[in-house]
Amino acid sequence: MKKLVSIIIPYKNEQESQLAVVLSSINNQIGINFDQIEVILVCDGGYKLKSVLIFDIFDNINIRYYYNSQSKGPGFSRQFGMDKALGQYYMFMDADDQLHFTGALLEFFNVIKDSGNHEIIIARYIEQYRIKDGSFRYYTHPQNDWKASYGKWFSAKYIKCIGLRWLDNLRIYEDTYFVGLACELSADIYYKNSVVYTWLCNPNSIVRKKENKFHQQLHLWAYMNRNYFKFLKNKMSNRLQDDFNGFWVELFFKEQNYNPVDQSKYILQNQLILEENQELWLICQRNLISNINKWSKENKKYLNQDTKKVQIYLEKLNTMAQHDNNNTTYDT
Repeated sequence: MKKLVSIIIPYKNEQESQLAVVLSSINNQIGINFDQIEVILVCDGGYKLKSVLIFDIFDNINIRYYYNSQSKGPGFSRQFGMDKALGQYYMFMDADDQLHFTGALLEFFNVIKDSGNHEIIIARYIEQYRIKDGSFRYYTHPQNDWKASYGKWFSAKYIKCIGLRWLDNLRIYEDTYFVGLACELSADIYYKNSVVYTWLCNPNSIVRKKENKFHQQLHLWAYMNRNYFKFLKNKMSNRLQDDFNGFWVELFFKEQNYNPVDQSKYILQNQLILEENQELWLICQRNLISNINKWSKENKKYLNQDTKKVQIYLEKLNTMAQHDNNNTTYDT
């Protein structure tokens, strides 16, 4: 039976008591027709539920459970869920989060009721984080967020039409890739100024776990962008040049703040990006220094950057661009 929305939830190590938080936040929604919702729970090679029947206490929602014995990351699991989904829309939730309030899903239902279908519906989400004294603080992310999968509905018809899939060998920045491309190529995004989702603080998540060194995984960030540019090039996007320019500007500041955990893979990915996009680089390099200086002035935390470093950065990239590298393989 066709549904309005498929809510796809990948999980790995969460047990029944933890999963009950996200599931109850869906089950307790008000003002909606639950016959129009399905919940797809996908295990990513971690803790296998003793029995999905334990969730029968959530009598409003229909849960479809899939167990994959091998862990391949949240992106793979989300794509797996999409391939099984019956919904007109996809919604993604993390297993350690929850809907923000009992009317969260109603916000999306009302958008469709009042203005019809859209390629993407974007609402807002709130982030919970812990400060040094152990207490929690909250930050509401802007409405025009194009990176996180939280608080969004994606039309299945639209996603299939543009041929977009999650990168199944990418465990971080996977949502930046999928959400960014979906939003960039869409001509029909509806923005809803309501907070519908809570990103709960979990120190053991992929992003927040200290040993994962999330911000230092620059080789993966470069690899994600490399695939991003490939996709846009295939779609002949008129924003490709701007995105390419912005990548190298942002990369400069990332290098100033973070040391790549894998320098050799990081260099390789940058070489491959330049090799595969030579025409874009010829245009980009002309204004790279001025664009970096402009970015520095517009962002207070980047003020007073050493201009000598900018020149060295450009020279380094030009050297990479001239490097003939035939090794186009990548192993995560």
